[in-house]
Amino acid sequence: MNTFIFRSKFPVSKEQLFQFHEEPIGFSTLMQANPGIKIIQKPKSLQVGEVAILKVPMIPFVYTTWIAKHTLYEKNQIFQDNQEKGPFRKFLHSHRFLDVDGNPNESILSDEVEVSFFLWPISKYFIFPILYYLFRKRHQLTAHHFKTNYRLIFSGYS
Repeated sequence: MNTFIFRSKFPVSKEQLFQFHEEPIGFSTLMQANPGIKIIQKPKSLQVGEVAILKVPMIPFVYTTWIAKHTLYEKNQIFQDNQEKGPFRKFLHSHRFLDVDGNPNESILSDEVEVSFFLWPISKYFIFPILYYLFRKRHQLTAHHFKTNYRLIFSGYS
């Protein structure tokens, strides 16, 4: 199994960055990065036990149900959602919010996904561009919300 990481620096505090994810506007904004996904149930919060249910297109006109449950929450630090049902063998997504060398006006958003798919490790090469473009779009949408830019620090498997 591998962990895909997409890490960016934002010119906002980690508290602001976390709050964006915690408010309903965060979920709605970030779902714009996923064209074709149908939201069946939004999570009410980021708290442990909350569930999101989505219909995800696999190929044109063929959808699969994706159920993700929040499994970890530490305010302004991390929250995590785990695929309980969906297209992957494993998809555990940690959203980490990091300080930048004591600068309270900057922060790092690190999306870390423990991922496994059929025919792994061969499929990791096909999954990488999908994850890269998805998280690039999510970070762009986040920066747009704050009317600023982000700077990519790292993208790849660890």
